[in-house]
Order: sequence, then C-alpha cells, then structure tokens
Amino acid sequence: MILQDAWFNKICESYLKPSVFHRGRKLPSFPSDIMQVNTTGQSGINTLKEAFVFYKDCIETFNQLGVSINSEHNLLDFGVGWGRIARFFLRELPLDNVYGIDVMDDFIQICKDTFQSNNFYVCKPFPPTLIPDGKMNFVVGYSVFSHLSEEACLRWMCEFHRILSDGGIVALTTRGRWFFDFCENLRGKVDSGYQYALSKMFDDFAATRVAYDNGKFIHSNRHGVTGGGAMTSEFYGESFIPEAYAKTAYSEFFNLEKFLVDPSNQSHPIMFFRKK
Repeated sequence: MILQDAWFNKICESYLKPSVFHRGRKLPSFPSDIMQVNTTGQSGINTLKEAFVFYKDCIETFNQLGVSINSEHNLLDFGVGWGRIARFFLRELPLDNVYGIDVMDDFIQICKDTFQSNNFYVCKPFPPTLIPDGKMNFVVGYSVFSHLSEEACLRWMCEFHRILSDGGIVALTTRGRWFFDFCENLRGKVDSGYQYALSKMFDDFAATRVAYDNGKFIHSNRHGVTGGGAMTSEFYGESFIPEAYAKTAYSEFFNLEKFLVDPSNQSHPIMFFRKK
C-alpha cells in the first residue's frame, strides 16, 4: 500500500536519483547511508517506509481532529535528526514553513545543507527555545518521547504549549508495551551492544509491565541505552508512556485527543495532543 503512494515514491526517487523537484524547489538530499543506519538502524527506502507510516498517521489524524494542514501553517519537527520525517511534510507545506530542532549539532548542519534552509536550530536538552510564542501550528516528534526522561517530557510539553497557536496539535511517539517483550526476549541471545543493554535495562520486566499497566511513566537510563554525544543519561534512555499517564500528566496544558496503537503497522504508538 505504501509503494502505491505517489508522494512516497517521489521521496524515494529523491533518494535514488537526486535533483527531484516539487513545486519548483529541489527536494532535500540525504546524508550518507552510514549516517542513516547509525541513527535509524536502516537506510534508503526501508527507513523512509517507517517515516512515511508516521507521516501518514499524522496527516490522517490531523484531518480527523478537524485541523488539516494548509500551506499557511508552520510545523516543527522536534528531534529532527537528519530530516527523515520533516521532508514528507513538504507535500502540505512550503519549505519556509517547516522547522526542526535537535540537540545534535551535526544533524542540524545536515538539515541546513540538505534542505537548503536556515529553519533548523540546535537546542539544549531542556527548554526554552528561541521560537516565538504561538509560532507553530503543529509539533511532531518521532522516536523522541520514546527516549526522554519524565522531567524532560514534562518540560518540553510546557514549551510546546508556549510555541503553539491556539488549538495547535502535538504528535509524539513513545515506546509501545510490546517493546518490553522484545527486550526481555533478547536475554541470553546477545552478549554485547545495544540489544544486550536493552535486555538488561530492567531487573524485573514483569513488575515493570505491571507499573506500566497501572499508568506509571517507565524510564531506564542504564548504561548502554543512553545515546551518544549530547544525548546523556541526564535526560535520555528508553521511555514508555502509557495512555492513562498521557491523559493526566499534561492535562493542565493539553487534551489527549488520540492514543494510536497499531503494532502490526507502527514501530511506536502515537500520542496526539491538542493545546488548551
């Protein structure tokens, strides 16, 4: 079904044969395959498929919520990386209306170079940013709240509330409950690397599942699951936000409009919030 989408195919073409144009402007180019694999575990068409599923879920849900994107809106990609997600929103938005922030300097430079845009900024692990009040209509974040600490998530939600226009929408992924099973099943099968760290990030996976099912924010920053460079254990690890928590923890600022869970199609559940 993805392969039948003309926009997905056009983005893939821009990877396979650079210098593809859309609305008279060249679509963003790509970093090296090595960079792509190091950040997403895949490269090329495969990593674009995962990004497209998130993008498509966002567009469909925005429409369901009565806030379809139009060409006058501004969108922020939070934790933009090398722009894997942001480029898909160029179907709805002019390049000048797409923004991105990340804690990694090299990612931001890649985005500036490949998008040929200065709408990308290095941010600190905790807000505030320099984005003006009410500037954004949408904030999206793929595989970011699936890593941030509880304090970092709360502080960034406060910042999103500040930079969003009235009724603005936030779409954020988190780790799904099924990821507990994946990690626990790695025990005894790997003896080093990231997957080994995942298998050891909780002493008792059963008790962790119970805490999750009781609406607790779950986070591990044990050695091996924290990121490299600027992504330190102070704020970064593996995070699981249950729907019950999402409904109440940010309710001063946002209404949780939808908690989209489809393990057969998604790598991560998506939380959709509307600014109060």
